[in-house]
Amino acid sequence: MIELKSNIGWLIDKSDYNREFLSKRYGKSRNTISNWCTGKSFPSVPELYDLAELLCCKVDDLYTKKEPPK
Repeated sequence: MIELKSNIGWLIDKSDYNREFLSKRYGKSRNTISNWCTGKSFPSVPELYDLAELLCCKVDDLYTKKEPPK
């Protein structure tokens, strides 16, 4: 199974938005937004597309594939 590293926190930090704004926009708790940023949970597909548009990036930029340990 592919493991993904979340880039959402980094992208939020370099944007004009903050986690509280995203919490209100998506109707999610601050804890859920934090989990998106750490990769413990994931936004729905429609939320991914909206988030990518909001953060001026592609959906592919929200996550990076983790390389398996050697």
